[in-house]
Amino acid sequence: MPGLAPVVSPASRVMSVPARVFIAITILVALAVAIMKPVDPGSQSYEIGEHIGGLLAMLGIPALIAYLVAGRKKVRHPNRFALVFCVIAGIFSLGNAASMLSFETPQQRFSRLMREAAGVQPVSHKGFPSQRRLDDAVRSEYGKMLQQSRGYMEQVSKLDNSKVKEINTAKAFVSAEIAQPGLDQLHALYDADAAHEREVQNTLNDLRHVFEDVRPAATREAMLKGFDESLAQQNVRRRQLLDLEKAWIDSVDDEHAYAAAHRDSFRLTGPSLIIADPAVRTEFNEKIQLQEENRKAFLKLQAEFSKSTAESLGKMGLSGKDIGRK
Repeated sequence: MPGLAPVVSPASRVMSVPARVFIAITILVALAVAIMKPVDPGSQSYEIGEHIGGLLAMLGIPALIAYLVAGRKKVRHPNRFALVFCVIAGIFSLGNAASMLSFETPQQRFSRLMREAAGVQPVSHKGFPSQRRLDDAVRSEYGKMLQQSRGYMEQVSKLDNSKVKEINTAKAFVSAEIAQPGLDQLHALYDADAAHEREVQNTLNDLRHVFEDVRPAATREAMLKGFDESLAQQNVRRRQLLDLEKAWIDSVDDEHAYAAAHRDSFRLTGPSLIIADPAVRTEFNEKIQLQEENRKAFLKLQAEFSKSTAESLGKMGLSGKDIGRK
């Protein structure tokens, strides 16, 4: 009749079962996202507070909007309330879940972890718990490797190598007292290089063990490939460099051992070394030539390795200073 308010169906004021189910699912999804979403590290109470705050934001704001749209007395409509709440809360939950996802390639991921380990950029907390655990493990090994590199560079900088330049002089070949300090310093440098190489190899092996636990197999293979492209190639060159250094030092030792065994044939005349026996002179010159070839080969690869290392670091957004080099 004219002048009478329209009759509201009692059913419209009762939330349907599907609406209740969707609300429950939405709350569970928001709860799962709030629990899994990484927060800035801090005390346990702080981190719990961050998770609760995130949950309240994902549910409280949609609930307030839904109340204003379909929850007030004048416009109350439970099913519409459920619809608005679920849609907005779902968008919030998806947005927070998307912020956890990482679309990096393995190469990009390893570069980021290296920068984080070096302290060049803040630690990222993206990814699901399993991804973050892997990131933490890899970052830890990278940090160990950088610490070893810095320690090695500091150790080498403190070594005295002032006598090494005298090992191939005429006076060193006729006097063990003059030769020995330079030989000892040369061996000390190599020992430092070899010890550092063992540390690096142990760390790389630990990294490979980390990757062996990655599932599924396709992800593991992709990560191993990215690892090989970022570090393992440099690892091969570093071992080659150490082998050349050892070959050079062995040839230095060999020429000095030969000189010591034939000391009677060696005579120092001014700055020149005189070897009276032609056979001894020929054999000794061959050893000198081999030593010089090994030295040049070592220095050449050392220069190439330094250049390739700088390029690799540059691709990762790092510099030699970040890993302890001058």
